[in-house]
Amino acid sequence: MARKKPILDLDRLNQRAAETFTAEKNYEKEVNQNLKLLLFEDILDRPGGDARPLKDAHVQALAESILVLGLITPLTVDRHGHLLAGGHRRAALHQIKLAYPEQYAALFPEGIPVRVVDIDAATDAVDALQIEIEENTQRKNFTTTEIKEAAQKLEQAGYKRLRGRPKAGEKSLKRELAKVFRLSEDRIQRILNETTQKGRCAPTFSPEQAIATVEKWSQTLASSEDKALVPIKIQLQSLLATLRELQSQHR
Repeated sequence: MARKKPILDLDRLNQRAAETFTAEKNYEKEVNQNLKLLLFEDILDRPGGDARPLKDAHVQALAESILVLGLITPLTVDRHGHLLAGGHRRAALHQIKLAYPEQYAALFPEGIPVRVVDIDAATDAVDALQIEIEENTQRKNFTTTEIKEAAQKLEQAGYKRLRGRPKAGEKSLKRELAKVFRLSEDRIQRILNETTQKGRCAPTFSPEQAIATVEKWSQTLASSEDKALVPIKIQLQSLLATLRELQSQHR
């Protein structure tokens, strides 16, 4: 006896899509709630100087990355604008500001994004040091979509999907992404593979992809006169309306 195909639970799909989208928006709100824009001149030196010396090669690499991708991770400052974390990034921004003023103005027309921590670094030296250490050890959970978008920009700028060590003059896409997002090269490679392997898809919810899928289902069922499919057709239309509302909020 042939096994019946399971009926697609559209209500559950709709609920899961809405929950995923809401979770992503709440995460963005949490991350961004302490962000503000400061002019470069208003980002002051860390009281007592940097905890570690700046490396010129790292500053140069960051400058090249910021020119292509923008500032992925904001600087961290205290309530008065004193730098708490991001010395290499600030040095790279200064280098861009001097050498590429037009690109700098285009990237940061209203200022540099910074995360403000409500302490005074001059008097709360222990807290300030702890914040610097935490930023250097913790990783933001970037979505695969964000990493893939960065990969596209880097490829347009000449970075290549290389195997093994890059030759002289070659720029490794995988290595650059690993540095920018603080992930292992193996993890970056798996994310890059998701764009080329058939049948693989990113776990990030996309309203556009969901709408295209549901529209395809609707078109498939539209020509059927089976009355048993009428409730499913109605659910599909309801789901489409919800997804389009989510899409408008996502923009």
